[in-house]
Amino acid sequence: MNPDTFLLPVRDNITLRFIRPDEAEALYKLVDRNRAYLRKWLPWVDAQTGPEASKENILGRIEKVKTMGMLDLGIYLEGKLIGSMGFNRIVADQRKASIGYWISPEFQGKGIMTDCVRALLDYGFNERHLHRIRIQCSVNNKRSAAIPEQLGFTFEGIAREDEFLYDHFEDSRIYSILAQEWKSRNKQ
Repeated sequence: MNPDTFLLPVRDNITLRFIRPDEAEALYKLVDRNRAYLRKWLPWVDAQTGPEASKENILGRIEKVKTMGMLDLGIYLEGKLIGSMGFNRIVADQRKASIGYWISPEFQGKGIMTDCVRALLDYGFNERHLHRIRIQCSVNNKRSAAIPEQLGFTFEGIAREDEFLYDHFEDSRIYSILAQEWKSRNKQ
């Protein structure tokens, strides 16, 4: 997979692609503008201290694609970066992965993230030949939990004190879907 040319269409005006190093300032501004909101759910926000830190993060993501098969993509609405998602954990020999995602609050509630996750599931099961895909989110993040629930994931349970967020531990809701379940629901 070539990070320079990879493009995953979602809708007419929405695409997923790798964030380029020259977009570091746009990524930093997006995170910084939404910092208080994102800190409620994501442990990496404080590491985004400026455009240079964002550029290092982007380059690190691209390297993980090459060395670990991970997939970390920007969400673009009419060419504008509005969030990020991807396979943040892949266990290739087990053919399983975990999806992580975030989107700027002004774009929530419009079905964008659900459509992006749907596109990534299609890609993961059909192109990467994954067997199992998992999503986890804070038990308090109702919007995030609604996505796997809408897409037919199975709720597997609560992982207690699963993620450390700055000054406390959060419990996580764990969801998964298998390739045959996804394909039968989507007649692929």
